[in-house]
Amino acid sequence: MKEIFAYIDQNLNRFIDELFVLLRQPSISARWEGVTECSRLLTGIMEKIGIKPRILPMGGERNPPLIYGEILNPEAKRTLLIYGHFDVQPPEPLEAWNSPPFQPTIRDGRIYGRGSADNKGQFFAHFKAIESVLKVNGKLPINVKFLLDPEEEVGSPSLNGFCRENKSIFAADMALNSDGPMDTSGRPRLSFGNRGVLYVEVNAQGANTDLHSGNFGGPIPNPAWRLVEFLSTLRKPDGTVAIEGFYDNIVPPTPQEKEMMAKIPFDEKNFKEKYGLKKFAPPDGVSYMEKLMFRPTLNIAGFTSGYGGQGSKTVLPCKAMLKMDMRLVVNQTPEDIYEKYVRHMKKHGFDDLEVKMLNTYAPSRTSVDYPLAPKFAEAIRQGFQKDPVLIPAGGGSFPGAAIRNILNIPILSVPYGNADENNHAPNENFAIDCFKGGIRTTAALFFQLAG
Repeated sequence: MKEIFAYIDQNLNRFIDELFVLLRQPSISARWEGVTECSRLLTGIMEKIGIKPRILPMGGERNPPLIYGEILNPEAKRTLLIYGHFDVQPPEPLEAWNSPPFQPTIRDGRIYGRGSADNKGQFFAHFKAIESVLKVNGKLPINVKFLLDPEEEVGSPSLNGFCRENKSIFAADMALNSDGPMDTSGRPRLSFGNRGVLYVEVNAQGANTDLHSGNFGGPIPNPAWRLVEFLSTLRKPDGTVAIEGFYDNIVPPTPQEKEMMAKIPFDEKNFKEKYGLKKFAPPDGVSYMEKLMFRPTLNIAGFTSGYGGQGSKTVLPCKAMLKMDMRLVVNQTPEDIYEKYVRHMKKHGFDDLEVKMLNTYAPSRTSVDYPLAPKFAEAIRQGFQKDPVLIPAGGGSFPGAAIRNILNIPILSVPYGNADENNHAPNENFAIDCFKGGIRTTAALFFQLAG
């Protein structure tokens, strides 16, 4: 590993220059801008390293270009599947960026640009780890496959079906995802799962146009009040969700998972001060970590109606729109929870509301007793020179269930992004030290898994 790490040190500036080429190419899946062009750029990059790529169109109207890659060693005993995504969030608001989002730049030891940490920079670290091992060792000690998703930022709508139809292509012994930030303590994380998500939109309609609230207020129904009345049925006074069957079959943390959560660095007093909080949301008696990892949520993500500008406008709005996301835990499925959500709506007399399912991810969990997990932890120690924080399940969502539940491959997450990477926000950034530590970690992991 000493020679491989030396190669990484010697070539780090070139690695960054090559990453910049990828970051300059927009790939915004929300408006399908540059995604196909980015897939072609990526396959060329992979070929130069020695990874054999294929663009696999996933069908449908957009026919999104999933990128599969492989580099195989006939003598290897294990195969690692690496998940990543090459689509990015829209960069708006542009005026909030200190430098143009698709013109990557370095400031204070960080790479600034859209996709720098989410997720181009993180999977690019895997590419450079492969190059470093090949240059020094001549071959990889394990087989490596890539699944690079073109639709992660819009919910990966094509991925589950494509994985069901192409299981043999992605066959592997274990899988790795590097996405998101490391711990706020500065230590890397090793996560065994993630919550799922169900995102819905609810629309209420009143009159066919906005009206004067004095001349028409009273007899004309206000759709905003209709959504407020609906919202009032969704939550009990103790903060729990009132949808019948919402908590059916959820699994509480095991003693081992509770012990793992207790070791996660967390300063409650400083956390509350940082975010201006006096207390956490109900229900009481459940710890912050358990709420984040083992409890489902019902969140109001947006509520739009009427006038929200400066000053006053006496308007009776004709439309109101509600957006909600539900974070789901193991044994919940987006389809079942959506059905219960709609059933609740009808039971309480809100049949007039229009509801749409916008995107979903199923929850995913690999056992904390997974026998290869210590090898991942040791690779992190070698790469970052720090002990990892062990996380039973991350609070966010990504398509890990496609790999864990459909492809039947245990998957662990090792985020390489700095804790303040600003993913999905202006001035997204990736610390160069984290990029380097990620390359080192992936290279070390190849040899750990070979043993």
